[in-house]
Amino acid sequence: MKIQLAIFFSTCFVCCVCVTIFPVPPRQDQVEILLDFKNEFPSRNCDHIWNTPDVVFRSPNISSWTKDSASFDGVVFDNATGAVTELNLGGACISGTIQANSSIFRFQHLRYLRLFINHFEASPLPSGFGRLTNLEYLDLSQNGFTGEVPSSISNLSRLTSLDLSYNKLTGRFPHIHKAYNLTLLSSIDLSYNHFSETIPSSLFTMPFLWYLDLRQNFLKDPLENMTSSPTSKLVHLDMAQNLFSYRILEPISKLPNLTHLDLSFQNTTDTINFDFLPFKSLEYLDLSGNSVSMLNTSSKNLSFLILSNCNLTEFPTFMKTLRNLRGLDVSKNRLKGKVPQWLWKLPSLGNVNLSQNSFSFLEGLPKVLLNSSLTELDLSSNSFHGSFPIIPPTIQVMAASNNYFTGDIPLTLCKASQLILLDLSYNNISGSIHRCLTNVSVLKLRNNDLTGRLPDIESGLLVLLDLAHNQISGKLPRSLVNCTSLKFLNMEGNNISDTFPFWLKALPKLEVIVLRSNRFHGPISSPERSLSFTALRIMDISLNDFNGSLPPNYFANLSEPLVNSPQGNRWPEYRGDWHYKYPTEPWYYPSIDVRNKGRNMELEKIPDTCTIIDFSGNSFGGKIPESIGFLESLIVLDLSNNRFTGHIPSSLAKLKQLESLDLSRNKLSGKIPQEIKVLTFLAYINISHNRLTGQIPQSTQIGGQSKSSFEGNIDLCGLPLEETCFREATGEPSSTETQKQEEVLNWKAAAVGYGPGVLFGLVIGQAFASYKPALFYKLFRL
Repeated sequence: MKIQLAIFFSTCFVCCVCVTIFPVPPRQDQVEILLDFKNEFPSRNCDHIWNTPDVVFRSPNISSWTKDSASFDGVVFDNATGAVTELNLGGACISGTIQANSSIFRFQHLRYLRLFINHFEASPLPSGFGRLTNLEYLDLSQNGFTGEVPSSISNLSRLTSLDLSYNKLTGRFPHIHKAYNLTLLSSIDLSYNHFSETIPSSLFTMPFLWYLDLRQNFLKDPLENMTSSPTSKLVHLDMAQNLFSYRILEPISKLPNLTHLDLSFQNTTDTINFDFLPFKSLEYLDLSGNSVSMLNTSSKNLSFLILSNCNLTEFPTFMKTLRNLRGLDVSKNRLKGKVPQWLWKLPSLGNVNLSQNSFSFLEGLPKVLLNSSLTELDLSSNSFHGSFPIIPPTIQVMAASNNYFTGDIPLTLCKASQLILLDLSYNNISGSIHRCLTNVSVLKLRNNDLTGRLPDIESGLLVLLDLAHNQISGKLPRSLVNCTSLKFLNMEGNNISDTFPFWLKALPKLEVIVLRSNRFHGPISSPERSLSFTALRIMDISLNDFNGSLPPNYFANLSEPLVNSPQGNRWPEYRGDWHYKYPTEPWYYPSIDVRNKGRNMELEKIPDTCTIIDFSGNSFGGKIPESIGFLESLIVLDLSNNRFTGHIPSSLAKLKQLESLDLSRNKLSGKIPQEIKVLTFLAYINISHNRLTGQIPQSTQIGGQSKSSFEGNIDLCGLPLEETCFREATGEPSSTETQKQEEVLNWKAAAVGYGPGVLFGLVIGQAFASYKPALFYKLFRL
């Protein structure tokens, strides 16, 4: 018997080793299903690298699937059976509708299905997913699914994780809690949908559920009272941006293991009385966007407290005992006066956001911060004044814009060797810029009184440099060419005297160049130096002394983002949101001043799709290059206040994204090209004060402009001007030409009458003089 058992176990071991070393090839029927699924959707080449704060992954390319493929991108086969057990198709550029009979529902051995970030807009969530009864993990997030969650989901008895977030799902809350088959669920994410009505309190007591995210729906308080649930395993609960009232605190206070609670931005006028509720394990609490009073908690483990926009008028003193507090956000409240000194003595405190209040000073200055453990501090948009405080050497992010700080930039900032971001914009800081500050990733010092030259900068870490509206002089340091990570350069409103920095094109990531209102001079084109940037999308060199002409091919290879038409959604997503968790990300983008649609404006957040060329206020001459038509992504084009001559290039009609066009105050002649009528996004056009003639192109966009946009030309006619082009259209002379012709006819008539009259007078005079002199004398009494 022992020998037989030994042989049996040895055989099993050998079989396992063989399966591991020599896995079974994919089953033919499974390959056929994969190819059928591929053929259900348009073939698209997809090769994206997705970078998120939590994960970096490459999207699979299902276009590479063939019958003879040695492997299938995004597919995992079982080594023992050859069946498909995992489909990792996140971000695979799949678009269309998943039909009820889709091939994907034939994978009966499938355990993990990741189908997030694809394009199934306006498509209902298919009930066929309920046929995949072996599923343990289902991620259908960020797909645009609509309608209600099908009841067939309850068939997935082995499911442990369900993610339906970032869709457009509607209806009452899914009856997941009533599906007795779904008892193994440990993680549910239904955030960013349109679920409505109430949620059942029994959802909170599912036996294995530890993660529940219901953020941004239209959910209301539970109808039934929840009894105490000492066995609940729920740890993470996010119910932000719903319609809950203060009554929600009672049931959720009975969850003994809760460590993460987010109730921010409920659409209610109720005041939350958060006073001694028994959240003893709570580590993260976010009540932002609610009116909060009587704030207290019995949890001594609280690490992150977020109270932004809570209508607070007094600094919460209960925090004195929170020895584990690491992050505090009390921004956008009505706090004023001093910041208490005891705050900086909390031993674990690293991230503090006090912005957008009315604080005027830090109690215990100037060294109150020196011995703290701070890594991020935001003092921006307050009323702080006097010298800048001494910061601790541990600081990584220091934001203090929009205050009244004075004096020089303190040298103590040079001791902060880990400093990543420094923003002292919109203060009254004077003196020069220390060279030690150029090692940061983000340096924002705009709108101060800084003087002197910009020091040499050779940091490969520098992403953003914004020194606009100071009094910096000299030249741009050529060492900037070594800042290979630089994306944004804003030097507007200084006294820099230099030629055009052709050498900046060596920077592979440079997206924004703003040299507006300085003393730059000379040409911006050269036979020896082509103007070809890799990533440029905003170039503002207006209000300088640049001159010369632009060669015909000047714009042909300017940059890829400007030349290539935008793909997908043209409407902007904005850069620049604060996120305390990821300070090393270049999220703190610059604001820039632009002239758009005839108005000066400040872009506090730059849209991802924003593309601008502004050469206005210089001395450029010659023709506007026809190659301007290559900039198919351009939204704003301003060439006004120069000396351009010749015709307006008809290639402007290729700029289908153009919203603002200003060619005013040049010396342009000829007719306005009729082709620009096709620019359907054109909201503003100004071609005033040139030498243009003929009819103004008629379209909805152009006809709706002010007539001042066309004034000051030689002979323009048509709407919105009052001069009509009717006679010109019928072959008759225009009003101006008619007036000229009438003047010519009048001169001819005068000449015809004048000649015989003179001749007749001479004859009569001669007769009188020769034959009747006596009578002549009598008549005139001579």
